[in-house]
Amino acid sequence: MPRNKKNKYDKVGVGVLTGLFLPIVIFFMVYLVGENDMSFLDYAAGMWRMQALVKIGSLCVFTNVAAFWFFLRLKYEKAARGVLGVTILYAFVVLISLSI
Repeated sequence: MPRNKKNKYDKVGVGVLTGLFLPIVIFFMVYLVGENDMSFLDYAAGMWRMQALVKIGSLCVFTNVAAFWFFLRLKYEKAARGVLGVTILYAFVVLISLSI
């Protein structure tokens, strides 16, 4: 009986890391494209003062949908589960930050 070939990237941890860092990378790319005359911390603080940091962060989390579908296409269900879990975690953070 042939055994299923297990892929080393089909792990929940790979999905969690992808789900955590992909939105941060996208947010940093938005910063690099938009504002080059101020530091990243000043940019983030200014966005927080304008109450736009959570909104832009939420838009950056949409990249997790692409990662989720990518993992599902490759049949990496465990990695897709990790991305989904982090996305739900981000949703809770957004809900909590909107109530502050």
